[in-house]
Amino acid sequence: MALFLSLSNPMCKMLKQPLERMTDADGNNPGVQSISTNANRVSWQGQVIHLSGRQWQPYDDGSWLVVFMESHSRYNMMLHYPAKPEWDQVQQDFYNHWKLHAIAWLRAEGFIQNDDHGMQVLDNIEDYFERTKVHRFRNLDRSIGAHITEIQYYLHSLFDDQKPRNFNSDEAWELSIFINQQPRKINGQRSKKHQFTPVDRFIDDVLYRFSSGISVTSYPNIEPGDFPCPYPQQPVLRLLK
Repeated sequence: MALFLSLSNPMCKMLKQPLERMTDADGNNPGVQSISTNANRVSWQGQVIHLSGRQWQPYDDGSWLVVFMESHSRYNMMLHYPAKPEWDQVQQDFYNHWKLHAIAWLRAEGFIQNDDHGMQVLDNIEDYFERTKVHRFRNLDRSIGAHITEIQYYLHSLFDDQKPRNFNSDEAWELSIFINQQPRKINGQRSKKHQFTPVDRFIDDVLYRFSSGISVTSYPNIEPGDFPCPYPQQPVLRLLK
């Protein structure tokens, strides 16, 4: 298992993290590589929005909004900091938010039906965090970066239309939940049947990765209590005689 954290240049600068740039297999195109999630790896893109300057008035309080977006689902998590944070704090908050978002959606959708189910999922998540190898790179997946840029438009809309008294962690949580329920189009496709919703993909991943032992539904070729993998399986290799 692996966890890829792709952190943009502004985020690395803010956190004072001198990370190596991600390159392709030939060592080319450093720092602009696409990242992906599959059955054995989860990849998140990190970016930062600094609420400073005229464009953010009257909310230009100098606070920092760290945004993480998962590559397959385009699911986002927002971490708000009144002052510039340290990496250790951001990493711990990232893990905590991932856990909170996962549990909240499984409860809302009825997959966690009792306290035992909840504890089982929490144990699975903690075990994943402890055993998974974390790879950090200075990199920006431009496709994901474009989706993160859209978050700035949602922010401006929130500030202009709803005019909250202030913008804090609670507002950031609610905005991320709203954005994650908005449909997105598959590249190159325009019809509604080629749309997906980030939260649906996020839940499918959480069920597969963290929810073993709580399924009340049986699936073909899946261990009882487990959920199917939402990613294409690798082909079975056969020895040629």
